[in-house]
This record gives sequence, C-alpha cells and structure tokens, in this order.
Amino acid sequence: MKHTTSLLITLSIIYASIAFAGDVKVRAVMTTDPEDEPVTSFTADTPKLFAMFKTTGIKNGDKLRGVLIAEDVGDVAQANTKVLEKTLTLEEDTDDGDFAFSKPTKGWPVGKYRVEILRERRSGEDGEVHHRSGQTG
Repeated sequence: MKHTTSLLITLSIIYASIAFAGDVKVRAVMTTDPEDEPVTSFTADTPKLFAMFKTTGIKNGDKLRGVLIAEDVGDVAQANTKVLEKTLTLEEDTDDGDFAFSKPTKGWPVGKYRVEILRERRSGEDGEVHHRSGQTG
C-alpha cells in the first residue's frame, strides 16, 4: 500500500492586526489565491502565497513593504532569513491590497515563516516605521 505524505509549512499571520505610527493600521491574512479563504499552512508546491491586507490611515502615495521571512527551515537556511520582499505604492485604492510571493525554484522548504509589513517613513517622520505583522505558529 502506497502512502502519500502531505508536506505542510505553517504560517500564522491570519487575522493579525498591526499598528503603525500615526494611527495607520493594517489587518492581514495569508491565502494561496486572492479568492481563497485564509490559511495557516500550505504545501511545498504551492505556486504563490498572498498576504492580503486591509488598511486604515494609509495615504495616497504611501509605500508598504511586505517581507516573507523563514523563521526556521532547518538546515536549508539560517533562522530568520529574508526569503522574498515586495514594495507597493498605494494610490487611490489605499484601503486594501496584497503581496504575492512566488514559490522558490526548489519549492518551499518545510518550516515556519512569518510576514512583516512595513510602511516607509513619510516626510517629517523620525526613524523607521516598522511592525512585525505575523508570526508562525
């Protein structure tokens, strides 16, 4: 009898609420397709991961950066290695958006990941505006 093992990789950004300086808030969930329900795990061959977010307090022209970080993928990479990074400039429709992260060539290594969403500093703000938006479970 042949057994098939499902390879799961975990995320827990689901329903993570984050706050930035200046009353900016971002609520994000992870999905495997923009039309799919939120997920906390996915298979190694999942083509893309999406960090879907809703915002309040974002202004036209604000830039958000989404960073996918491998917290623990065993011997494949050091802990807390940045895997992928995307930057979006929000214009007109600043209420929501998504970061799409494509599967690495060799597939997603088994392990724990998190997504960080950062808003770039606005003119006149001091320091970097940064918040850890999700942590794997």
